[in-house]
Amino acid sequence: MHLHEVLERVDGRLLAPETDARIWPTGFGLLDDALGGGMRSGTLTLLAGAQGEGKTTFALQVARESARSGRPVLFFSFELGAEVLLQKVIASEAAELGRQATVTVYQVRAAFEGTDDQLGGLPERLGRHAGGLDALEKVTGYASRLLIHRSTTTHTNLDVIAAAVKDVIVELGEQPLVIVDYLQKVQPRDTMEEEAAITQVTERLKDLAIEFDCPVLAISASDRAGLEPGSRMRARNMKGSTALAYEADVVLILANKADIVARHHLMYAAGNGEHFKGWSVLTLEKNRSGRAGAELEFRKDFGRGRFDPAGAVVSEKLVDERVFVE
Repeated sequence: MHLHEVLERVDGRLLAPETDARIWPTGFGLLDDALGGGMRSGTLTLLAGAQGEGKTTFALQVARESARSGRPVLFFSFELGAEVLLQKVIASEAAELGRQATVTVYQVRAAFEGTDDQLGGLPERLGRHAGGLDALEKVTGYASRLLIHRSTTTHTNLDVIAAAVKDVIVELGEQPLVIVDYLQKVQPRDTMEEEAAITQVTERLKDLAIEFDCPVLAISASDRAGLEPGSRMRARNMKGSTALAYEADVVLILANKADIVARHHLMYAAGNGEHFKGWSVLTLEKNRSGRAGAELEFRKDFGRGRFDPAGAVVSEKLVDERVFVE
């Protein structure tokens, strides 16, 4: 492509930003500031962390933010079914209303499954809980833009993902935010060893982001070394090959604050730092579009299917394996 064509394209985009917005806010203000506004089209972001740290919850919250803003999302879920994800979205939406004791994920699930000892359809059942009906109405307003692909390790390969993205673009006329939960379960095109397979999947997801000019957010599992007590997961600890850290434009690491805060904070904190367990630390490990190294903390609100998006910059000293490993 000639550079004058690039200049014309950028100029056209700036004159009509609503037709070609390239930045996708995550809904987490501090993270968006660190990323220069949010995720960018044509880039691959990896979100890593140990099991149970809320990676799916975080990614789903990003998806909800995109759909609420009027932009489509294609969520490839190898872990949870569409109904389970929708239950989290509804509870999370209710929590945003600012009321006390809004409907929980457990209550939404009971309403979905008809085990709440109530009568009526979903509106009637959710309407009995604070914020339930309002949340359902809000979600209904953007539900058509949040597409859940129930993915399996035997059928969801790279070609299936690419075809689904293309279908969304044709149907809705714009690029979706693509979320893959999670990367290590995507089938490669050919039979090969695990490390080579993960390399191929990572490279293809990056190619897909570039080809369709959309942001791709993929969740990555940790290897065994990244889960050792007293250590702190880094980009090199993502399960698979070094291609994950190399190919990604952004790498985010999610960790329980109690697991990575420096030992002296635990020793002198009230209750031995028990309150740290209610927070997660999100580290911006790599950022090709700006500065890396930001350490942000977000309060867990898993009972309502979310993290508190307000967050804060971590003030405590965190574990650094070069200093604090004992």
